[in-house]
Amino acid sequence: MSKVAKNIKMLDVLSSGKKYTCKELSNIIEVSPREIRNYKEELEKNGIYIDSYYGKDGGYKLRSKLELPTILFNEYDLNKLDEFIENNKTNKFIKDIINIRNKVFEFCKMVNNEELDLSPEKNSIYSDIKEAILTKKDICIEYFSKGELKNRVIKPMQIYSYNNNIMIVAQYSEDKNDIRHLNLNRIEKIIK
Repeated sequence: MSKVAKNIKMLDVLSSGKKYTCKELSNIIEVSPREIRNYKEELEKNGIYIDSYYGKDGGYKLRSKLELPTILFNEYDLNKLDEFIENNKTNKFIKDIINIRNKVFEFCKMVNNEELDLSPEKNSIYSDIKEAILTKKDICIEYFSKGELKNRVIKPMQIYSYNNNIMIVAQYSEDKNDIRHLNLNRIEKIIK
């Protein structure tokens, strides 16, 4: 993961509104505590202020709530890439740009409703998740994790397809304190 991606991940984690210790952040982002302090400084240089709390209950917390846009590409983004490629065929980097476009497309295929072949149960879950994305609401799901059925409160942000699985990007999971990418096949039901 690049330095920029790690800064974004730290910002995304802190956008939950919770306070995290330096050690918690370093474990989530998989960097040293020293790098966490460097990322904090870089974010503050760019106008994103993070409060520091000292002592036994110390940690970092965003000064004000921040809504981050979902990072995945969408159809509009891909269309713009295609338009750029079409209009710049003589660019000496065009092969590299096409390669990047194809990687993005393969990694971030947006789900197209007409392509779905879901059971009635999964279709109902899929519809509830789409509704939660549109209304920006948290939902509680029953989800299989490591062979156990668990309840999780998530805020779904986007749906995409990866390796023939329908995946849900959840901005924040209460029990994991982290961004989650959840496989629709492992969601048993939505708890209402």
